[in-house]
Amino acid sequence: MKKVFTLAALAFAAVPPASVSAHHSYAMFDHNKEVELKGTVKEWQWTSPHTWLYLLVANGKGEPLKYSVEGGNPGLLRRQGFSKGSMAPGDKVTVYMAPLKSGQNGGAINAVMLANGKLLGERNKILGAP
Repeated sequence: MKKVFTLAALAFAAVPPASVSAHHSYAMFDHNKEVELKGTVKEWQWTSPHTWLYLLVANGKGEPLKYSVEGGNPGLLRRQGFSKGSMAPGDKVTVYMAPLKSGQNGGAINAVMLANGKLLGERNKILGAP
């Protein structure tokens, strides 16, 4: 009986929690490209497990395009210079992102240049960005 209990406990311990197995990958982003967007922050969500930057980008036709740009978790981004107060609605920023492979208006944050010239994060080094 003790062997059965031990084997059951080991088998249970080997199964990852649902939150880990349900976590998505970054495979939907094209990390071989980096897109530069100049726009206005609509919203900066400092949330776990991923941060989100909602950006309005002028398209020359009156109504701005809306982009949803996913960031890493707050702990990772904090080490790259980001914080909850890094951006606020109305801030003008330049976002460097790996675009969605689908072509939709979105991507994954590589870096953000604030209006004061401060760079948060890192540009895509694969592409030889400065």
